[in-house]
Amino acid sequence: MKSTDVKNIEKWASELDGVITMPDLKILFGGQSEAALFKKLESAVKDKVLIKVKRGIYALPGAPLEIISTRINPDSYISTGTVLASEAIIGSVPERRIQAVKIGRPRVYECETGIIEHLSISPDLFFGFETVKGIKYATVEKAFLDVCYFYYKGRRFSFDPESDVNINGLNAAVISGYLRKYDRRFVSFFRRIWEI
Repeated sequence: MKSTDVKNIEKWASELDGVITMPDLKILFGGQSEAALFKKLESAVKDKVLIKVKRGIYALPGAPLEIISTRINPDSYISTGTVLASEAIIGSVPERRIQAVKIGRPRVYECETGIIEHLSISPDLFFGFETVKGIKYATVEKAFLDVCYFYYKGRRFSFDPESDVNINGLNAAVISGYLRKYDRRFVSFFRRIWEI
């Protein structure tokens, strides 16, 4: 790959927070055929200038997983252990793995940067997040409830939701308000295990 192409890709990708898509490349290398663009992409991946995340989405090797996740699905929000660990409600979670919540089918994306897991939730439970610098993050209380809900549904985590969560760092009033949106069976399950 030509050094000018490498510089252009690196500059363009860094301006896009380290993530670049096929439409971005069409703008960058305007006027070139799709075959020529794919050739440049293959060369960039081979030369480790970019990594392939999934079809049509590429990233610089150091791109943050949160940004990659948002570019894959802009409507998803970062949640579960990722948020709880960042707020010191649990210890640590695997460094190169994040979980986000979305409406629709669950998906897992693996690339050299790490693993991005998009968990699926029903539209009536898709709430409780804030946007920070273009990325949606669950509130700490909603991240905890997401963990509890997926745990209730049979999902396992790298930490034990029953014993590894510092519930003293959570706002009980916010959790009670959020629980009004969940079905009674989950609320009963939740109340049996966690005393909030």
